[in-house]
Amino acid sequence: MINKFGNLRLQGKSLGKLTYVNRDKVGAKGDIDVAVLNYNDSLSTVRVTPQAGFDFAKKFGTELKLINAVLTGGEARSNQRAGARVVTRIGTLLEMSENGQDEVPEVEFDAVFITGKDKTPFGRIRSADAFNRNDLVLFSVEANYLTDNRGIAIVDRETNETTVTNYQFNFIQESKSGQTDSDDSFVRILVDKTESERLQVGLKRGMKLVPQGLKFAFVGNDTTDWTVYADTLVPLDEKTTKQTPTAQVKSDDKEVKK
Repeated sequence: MINKFGNLRLQGKSLGKLTYVNRDKVGAKGDIDVAVLNYNDSLSTVRVTPQAGFDFAKKFGTELKLINAVLTGGEARSNQRAGARVVTRIGTLLEMSENGQDEVPEVEFDAVFITGKDKTPFGRIRSADAFNRNDLVLFSVEANYLTDNRGIAIVDRETNETTVTNYQFNFIQESKSGQTDSDDSFVRILVDKTESERLQVGLKRGMKLVPQGLKFAFVGNDTTDWTVYADTLVPLDEKTTKQTPTAQVKSDDKEVKK
């Protein structure tokens, strides 16, 4: 399966200010208790499955902090028959006066979780939970085309050509190559059209490329759990230290802007 990564660690503080709303029940059978939270004093909410023993009888507006959180796939109750899966957030919710912090160092949250068609940044995640960025070996590049609601490529009436939206760079994880159980060894990364066409000039099969500016979006279908985007790809042998922005962030606290 392509881009089946399991759990990705999420930096709770990157979600911004979290305030308690109430308890809700989710899951295929509606039997999972989650905490509904407002974030950044907005009218938007996020649902988090908290630790065992969490006190759901908190007052509305209680400010909380989320630590040791992960993103993973879960089933939506209303779509159970269709087999639709959604991203779920699991972690430890504490009141601000309680002690506790992420076990993962802040510097390791090097990618961004994005949501919606407009790819809205929503929290920082740890890409190493998905794959080792220095372990990716290129084996093919394919164009993705603009399609209609039936999935058929749209042909431009003036040029009589299809429109390329982006390119998918297909990798094998070198450390898993040759293993009997290597179904999760494929990694697909999407790069926009302009940058892809620039990159492809000197590419060769078997090159090791390091993605820069990683963004992850949850898909949850029969083919893949995650779509991965990158700003660019850099040959490993260049030993580059180049960094590209993964999202707009505040320089003082690294919180992703909404």
